Amino acid sequence: MQTRYFHGDKKHSPYFEGWYLKHQIEEKTIAFIPAVHADKNGKWSASLQVLLSDGKNDGAWYLPWPTKECKVERNKFRVQLGENIFSEKGISIDIENEKLSVHGKVAYSGFQKIRGDIMGFFRFLPLMQCSHGVISMCHSLKGNLKINGEIIKFTGGKGYIETDWGRSFPRDYLWTQCWFGDKNSIMVSAADVPIMRKSFRGCICAIHYNRKEYRLGTYYGARIPVYGDGRIALKEGRKLLKVTRLDEHPFKLRAPALGSMERMIKESPICRVRYEFWVGKKKLIDIISGQASYEQVL
Repeated sequence: MQTRYFHGDKKHSPYFEGWYLKHQIEEKTIAFIPAVHADKNGKWSASLQVLLSDGKNDGAWYLPWPTKECKVERNKFRVQLGENIFSEKGISIDIENEKLSVHGKVAYSGFQKIRGDIMGFFRFLPLMQCSHGVISMCHSLKGNLKINGEIIKFTGGKGYIETDWGRSFPRDYLWTQCWFGDKNSIMVSAADVPIMRKSFRGCICAIHYNRKEYRLGTYYGARIPVYGDGRIALKEGRKLLKVTRLDEHPFKLRAPALGSMERMIKESPICRVRYEFWVGKKKLIDIISGQASYEQVL
């Protein structure tokens, strides 16, 4: 369970902490990424990224934000940048500039949280380059956003929230997230994990399927027998997961490198991905979703 929602109040620079909030209904997806970051000189800054795919206003926007207008709660999920609020109750958005116009409110309900911490015992390692948290695997949406003059109704859609904190994003990594069926969801991530002068590729995965949670992770003994451009497989005991990206529609985002948002990466907020999951000889999941999100840096 996520018990601490801001980790940076006693951290030294360089440092970053960000939250990823995804909202989707049918083929329309919008994600907000509020973040705070301190460069290697200890200078703090804040930002908000918006990632949109709705067939008309597709794109990604990076908005620097004054730190004096930034407020982050430590023991509950609530981040505020100016008039923009992100919390467990929902979001309230008020963005108006020459680049982008987004206004409205979307309420959340029915959070699906994971058991324990997605990082396992790795959360206790003090020298982790980047840590990860899952706040909600799936929740219901109610409300509308007016985006560049057009109203998108998110009522009946689904949401997902995660968070990252540390010094830098990994050198290479893969991340994908998807909902399927009524309340089924999956999140998979693998990354290069530097420890002292060495590194290894670690993985974390949570699957909610038919009201049951399945977990795979390096801390459980999971291996990565397949890893390449657009594909990954995780094997742990009797469990086997295969992920195959079938297409991509990437947009450029900024990512932290030693606390500074200078690194450019790409993410497809909505694309086709196949997920296959076995427990023993029984294949529980075999879906091709056109509403998956996928990000990979090699």
